[in-house]
Amino acid sequence: RPADLNTIAENALALFAGRMQKITVVTSMTAGLPLVLADPEALKRALGNLIDNAVEAMQHSFLRELRIGTAQLGNEMIELTIADTGTGLTDEMRERLFLPYFSTKQRGTGLGLAIAAKIIQEHQGTIRAEKNFPAGAKFTIELKVATAADNDLELPNATTTAANGNGGTA
Repeated sequence: RPADLNTIAENALALFAGRMQKITVVTSMTAGLPLVLADPEALKRALGNLIDNAVEAMQHSFLRELRIGTAQLGNEMIELTIADTGTGLTDEMRERLFLPYFSTKQRGTGLGLAIAAKIIQEHQGTIRAEKNFPAGAKFTIELKVATAADNDLELPNATTTAANGNGGTA
């Protein structure tokens, strides 16, 4: 359904309340973005996996800064970036990053990024990883803007619910 990507990102960040005391979080959310077609809970899970990896990557960094931002790319795409100042990515790691069971961490299953990539793919979006400067990794997600037709998809359910008064289960 049409959803606000800024709200989804903020909800994903909220999952880490109390876990990021030594990390500077910088958000740069563009106000008034068009909605994206999304399952907010699934997308929040994907972003949570990315944030979790970023937090862990910065464990031994002197500079600990997590940057999360959104922006509109033309009329049809919204971009979300998550960047950290952790250990960064080698070219070899970038090639294997989204494969199941690939991990550079001591804990975990190596499924977090594979799951995140799958969720983004199910949203007809893309995700890529690159080096962040001066240090760390940067993940960029691009999602399609919801169209007027997508907004109309919600109306029949709302009308049904209001008309029969029993939550839409006729």
